[in-house]
Amino acid sequence: MLRRAEKILPKGVPDCLKKRRLLNEKQLSPALCREYGEKYLALGWWEDAREFFQKGNDTEGLEKIKGLSLEAGDAYQLARMVKGPDPGLWRQVAAKAYALGKLHFARRAFESAGDPDKAAEVARRMAGGAPEP
Repeated sequence: MLRRAEKILPKGVPDCLKKRRLLNEKQLSPALCREYGEKYLALGWWEDAREFFQKGNDTEGLEKIKGLSLEAGDAYQLARMVKGPDPGLWRQVAAKAYALGKLHFARRAFESAGDPDKAAEVARRMAGGAPEP
């Protein structure tokens, strides 16, 4: 059990309250956003990293998150970043998610790709039995 005095976050990484305050600031330097984004990314906290990269308009950082999301088949993280239709991208993440057994992600990605038939096949498999898409 953790004691209140023990630190959970590494030095220099804002806790949830400071993070919220920072992200709500109207003026936050892109350099600081990049710094915090990289710190969260190093911890594997993609959601927190993405928020700072978006706040600082850091396209390089956002591309890192996008690449990681594609590798992991993470359709939900990708959906927070990709604006507009991109069926090829969504099919790519759907195939990866399906291969990794992430059926919820695969279904969502097939839906985003505009492929309701494959999304329905994945939903049937999730329900207990259908051929692979």
